[in-house]
Amino acid sequence: MKAYNICCLLWVCLVVISCSKSEGATEDNIIVGPGEEAAYHLLLNSEGTLTDLSLKANNETMLVNTSGNNFETTALPQLDFKDGNEITLYQSSGDCNGILINFNYQTDSYTEKAIFSDLGACSLQVNSVAASGASFYIAYTLEVSPNLTSYFVRVIDRNAEAVTVDIPLFKKPVGLTFSNNRLFVLVLDEEITDENALMVYDATTNGLVMELNLGYNAQSIFKNRAGNLIVAYEELHTLLNSESLAVQYVNYQSGKEPKFADSSFNYFDVQGRLYYEMPPGTNSVYPLVPAVYDFSKNLTVLYAYENFLTEAQRTAEYKIETTTMVGFDEKNGYLLVGYSKSDGSGKGGLLRIKPAPEPALIDHLALDGIPYDVYVN
Repeated sequence: MKAYNICCLLWVCLVVISCSKSEGATEDNIIVGPGEEAAYHLLLNSEGTLTDLSLKANNETMLVNTSGNNFETTALPQLDFKDGNEITLYQSSGDCNGILINFNYQTDSYTEKAIFSDLGACSLQVNSVAASGASFYIAYTLEVSPNLTSYFVRVIDRNAEAVTVDIPLFKKPVGLTFSNNRLFVLVLDEEITDENALMVYDATTNGLVMELNLGYNAQSIFKNRAGNLIVAYEELHTLLNSESLAVQYVNYQSGKEPKFADSSFNYFDVQGRLYYEMPPGTNSVYPLVPAVYDFSKNLTVLYAYENFLTEAQRTAEYKIETTTMVGFDEKNGYLLVGYSKSDGSGKGGLLRIKPAPEPALIDHLALDGIPYDVYVN
């Protein structure tokens, strides 16, 4: 039996430029690392090319690891999907051609797969990608004729060259994720209701398990560290247990929305807190700043640069334009913040920040590209 729970929460939004410990940032909010050696793998956007930079770090320093890895320089992808040790990238190579790239940071393995060559001449749009241990998934829209559009999720066996299955859909797919041997597809009914739904498929049979109506304006889906789903809206989020399919709805207080629906990557720590880039509203002059959302405490901590960097550091030394990436080093207890520079150079930097309640700059590394993503080993 499915259980449906509704929660309406009063949120506390801790903005570190204006709030004290008494307003919610207690010592419980901090992961204190023992100062162990850690490895950072940075993906950098270097003028439209994606490159990799490996770093060695501890609680005092960051150094470039000259040994590198097997990631191959490639064009900036149109879509991406990150899960655990892996990142999957999609690149369009023509109207009906594409390439899937998969890189495993743990095993240092890099693979490419050409897709859609079986369709011949066609007009299609790829909307989302995902991956599991056995398969790659590509949600796409195919224009059959000016008056007919078809929707599919393509399933590609990771360990075979030509085993491909197209799962037909009756609504436009706009998001994918995978958990608990199930594929979750966020769809939009463009033709009739403009409502969203969540389609759940068994990965073994590709059969439909459930369709859940999500109402209007669902913006994205992703899974947390426990493998359960989050459906993000502007004013609420839905939690879906990936095994029982039980649903919980969490509404936000007006003005306290965490705004993680549009974040580029979602990084979770061991305690289930989400690290991401967030529009700060009136709390900072920067378009996006680092943020941490604690699902268990219903608490958003906003790291405005004005609170832990001087004006000279922000404008002259680092030339911060906006935040492009947020991660977390659990071994040392530091936020990892990537940013782009405001001087038009196409470069950026990486900041390591001590967390709230007393955020402080630990160190900084100038980069020959703009941080795109980080994996911490």
